[in-house]
Formats: sequence, structure tokens, C-alpha cells
Amino acid sequence: MHVPDGFLSPSITLPAWGAAVPLWYWSARRSFGPSAAERLPVLGGLTALAFVVQGIMIPVPGGTSAHLTGAAVLAIVFGPGAAFACESLVLLLQAVLLGAGGITVLGVNALGLGLVGPGVAWLVDRSLRRASGRLAAFAGGYLGIQASTLAVALVLGLQHHLDPSFMPVPFPVTLAAMMAPSLAVTGIVEGLYTVATLALLRKARLLGPA
Repeated sequence: MHVPDGFLSPSITLPAWGAAVPLWYWSARRSFGPSAAERLPVLGGLTALAFVVQGIMIPVPGGTSAHLTGAAVLAIVFGPGAAFACESLVLLLQAVLLGAGGITVLGVNALGLGLVGPGVAWLVDRSLRRASGRLAAFAGGYLGIQASTLAVALVLGLQHHLDPSFMPVPFPVTLAAMMAPSLAVTGIVEGLYTVATLALLRKARLLGPA
């Protein structure tokens, strides 16, 4: 789901950095300030868990693989701002330590995986929570990762339209290749992961009742 370095031109990566930088500043101040000291252990633990699960590749048909994000849990528990800050940190560490994604595309990846997806997950969970906490968590995880995947696919499609030398694959092919495994496999696993993680937090009394 990450966009690797070299797939996007500066005409896309620079505006993405321009949009991401002020959001990073705002979300970091809001999420890691003195008033947030009590929640930092759980926030850090979930961020570390997100780093781990994003490194687990799920085989999908076609000889490729997909991965979870763990960002829906962060958004549901702490809000989309905290999820954006933490997911961006995960993406930065992956780029520096593991060579996944990249630095030039960090803004794009952070906006797609750290803002759009978790934002959708948070909205879905808030909308459905009164009906069923577990359904809300599953739907949030499932639809959140679909939103992230679609956002990344749209950016790649835009790059193909602007300059195919960076992204030679046509948008319909990119969209199908990304959304099919996300809808059929990754979204379901992300939803189950979200439900299970929230249940464990409640069992450990680190989170209030649903």
C-alpha cells in the first residue's frame, strides 16, 4: 500500500509535503503535549504494534501481498489527529530502517495511510458505536483501510495522467490491483484486528466500555 520512492514526481510529492508539515505540527502538539502524559504509554504501545503489523505481509492472489496498518485503532481510541502523528512516525521509521515507502513520498503516504484512512475509521466508529461497539470497530477498520487504499490508488492514477514516465501503469489497472485484495482480504483482517485490539485494551482496563 505504500508508495515507494521514484513512483511520484515532485509536482505531487512537494504539495503533499506542504500539506503534511502543518498537520504534523498541529497533531504532534495536540497528541504529545503535557496534557497527554497519562495516555502516552498506551499511545506508544499501539504505535509500536502498528509498526509490527505493517511489517507482516499477507499473501493475496496474483503473486503479491498486502499488509495491515493498525491506524484505525489509534484513531478510534485517541482521535484522528493522534493517529496521523503516530502513523506518520511509523512510516518514517519504515522508510529509514526498512526501506519501505520512502522520504520523498512520506507526505503522500502519511496523508493517505495516516489521515484519510484513520479519519474514515473514526467517523464510521462514531456513527455506529451506539448500535454495536464491535460492529462499529470492525466497520471502522474495514472501511478505513479501503479509504487509504483508494487514496493511494488515486494519487498513482493522477501521476500516470500527469507524467507516465514515473507511473506507467494505467489507473484502472492500478485501482483493480490495489482494491481487490484490500476489499477481499486486508480489510477483513484489519477489521478483526481492530475489534480484537480494542477488546484486549478493555480487558486490561486501559479503555472504557464500548
